[in-house]
Amino acid sequence: MPPPGRRRGRPAVVDRDRIAVAALEVGPGSLTLTAVAAHLGVHHSTLYGHVRDRDDLLAAAADRLAREADWPRAGIGWRELLTAWGDTFWELAGRRPGAAELIRSLPAPPAAVVAEVGRVRADLERHGFAPADALVALDMVADLALDTAAALEGLDRAAQDRAWRDDPGMRGLIAAPRGAYPVKLAIVLDGLAARLSR
Repeated sequence: MPPPGRRRGRPAVVDRDRIAVAALEVGPGSLTLTAVAAHLGVHHSTLYGHVRDRDDLLAAAADRLAREADWPRAGIGWRELLTAWGDTFWELAGRRPGAAELIRSLPAPPAAVVAEVGRVRADLERHGFAPADALVALDMVADLALDTAAALEGLDRAAQDRAWRDDPGMRGLIAAPRGAYPVKLAIVLDGLAARLSR
């Protein structure tokens, strides 16, 4: 006999986490409640007990990605910290096709990212960053990683190579696994260093 207050019946077929995983497997390009329900083998009305709408479905999927991430550890220099922060977003973008675009499309960051922002921002402030500068630095590096990853995912490298055939420097950037991201990040970090030294 079930404990008092517990309903009899079958266990839940889905929960928010299973729905989030299914959304990632379906992919942002084809993401609808109906597609996720079909992937899970349930009727789409089943999902409404766990997600409100497509935006909530996107948020659940992005939060699942963020919870799996390897976030930067404390106790490293600020340049290393911001580089690791960017690497984390780059890795998130590479986990699934369309992941960078998924994260960029959200009206608010995933809860797991918000928690990490607070922790990493405090580290940056210990390194001398003003609170507002720490937040802007984190936002700038995350945007740089996600924007570059999304752009490279949709890039026709062969067409780009033809377009820049007379410019070996640009062809080298296009051929690099992360494109111009490392150079862009170095410029951002150098600018932050100059700001910190004022």
